[in-house]
Amino acid sequence: ETVGSVSVYLQGDLEKHREGVVFLTIHDVGSSYLSMVDFVNHEDMEEIRRRCMFIHVVIPGQEPGAPPLPDDYTFPSMQDLGLNLVTILDLLRINQVVLFGDGAGSNILMRFAICHPTRTHGLVAVNCTGEASLKKRVNLLKDKVKKSETKSLNKKNVEEYADSYRQRTDIIPTLDKLKVDILLLVGEKSGFSQDTETIHKQLKPGICSMIKIEGVENVLTDAVGKAVDSIILFCQGQSLLPTAQRKMSRQNSQNSESGRKKSMSEYDTPNIRRLSLTGH
Repeated sequence: ETVGSVSVYLQGDLEKHREGVVFLTIHDVGSSYLSMVDFVNHEDMEEIRRRCMFIHVVIPGQEPGAPPLPDDYTFPSMQDLGLNLVTILDLLRINQVVLFGDGAGSNILMRFAICHPTRTHGLVAVNCTGEASLKKRVNLLKDKVKKSETKSLNKKNVEEYADSYRQRTDIIPTLDKLKVDILLLVGEKSGFSQDTETIHKQLKPGICSMIKIEGVENVLTDAVGKAVDSIILFCQGQSLLPTAQRKMSRQNSQNSESGRKKSMSEYDTPNIRRLSLTGH
């Protein structure tokens, strides 16, 4: 009721992977679910992609070509989204997921992990912030809204998502309630590097790893191979994807083999379809 209708795009075989490894992703302000699809479709993600399925959440009004949200529509808060998106798992009959968020999506999914620890294998949080906005990073947010115009996104809708993110409550005081493992990923040049360090310092020892990748701003576009290797290691720490090989391991084994390249037909073809869900 507090969130309303939400669309998700399913990538992978739901029936095959429902009891296996499922990722729930949420995109950042100024992006759409396609940013997550692009990351998943990257060749370095093949080891994960062919073993998993992905539920890409579309934050209301953020898909390319979306009409303006109605004037009487109340955009959900970060907390409402984090609390209520568990309805997606209930309707798809999925017990647990690996959470994977970028920017505002990371903030939402950290709230999800705090509210629903038994439904969460772990959380991969990219460019995450925990504190309330307090006018910080305003220019970064404005820049994301401006860049969204090149992605066929509705600027009015993007601004509503940005406003909701700007008005987020501080979750730093609630981090002691976090019961699941978390991987914090950030680029050394990211504007959210300091915010990520703040979260890392506040979390209990043993449940949080932070990886800061040198020389890059956006790890999901500028350092895909390193990001994927980090995600594989993190999942294996949760006893998931035990046979997935990291890029470094694959390169070492390929150097000792004949090095036959795969044809494109041998790669998984993503099965993306739309499902409209209503939160309760």
